[in-house]
Amino acid sequence: MEWSVRYPEMVASAIPLATTAKHSPLAIAFNEVARQGIMADPNWKGGYYYGRPRPDHGLAVARMIGHITYLSEESMREKFGRRLHGKGAFSYDFDADFQVESYLRYQGRKFVERFDANSFLYITKAADYYDLAREHGDGSLTRAFSRAKAKFLFCQE
Repeated sequence: MEWSVRYPEMVASAIPLATTAKHSPLAIAFNEVARQGIMADPNWKGGYYYGRPRPDHGLAVARMIGHITYLSEESMREKFGRRLHGKGAFSYDFDADFQVESYLRYQGRKFVERFDANSFLYITKAADYYDLAREHGDGSLTRAFSRAKAKFLFCQE
């Protein structure tokens, strides 16, 4: 969306996926909780962890929080339900009893292999600040998009 407004002569068509013109207060709240998860990790060291143990636990938790925001309640119900993960009864401990817990833990573990905690902090903060209408339309999304010449395909789930 940004490129189509900023460079109208260069973008002929756009299919914006998993995006928004600005984050909602709920999205900003989830990002803040994710950032706090990273900063609460004792290995974060105020962002000076290079050459030391990385804040992988905090980053994994941040990813799990973020991943929840990518899925609707309905899609999570269909994909996981309340099915147990590899067991026939509750364990009454803090292992992953439910499939959704196991899935989120897996996503967190895989994320730390390919992403940096400080990068996550800055990218989520930049995404929270972004507001297409404020940047390009004096508060009006209609005015902002009036600059674009692209054809858009928007899909809503």
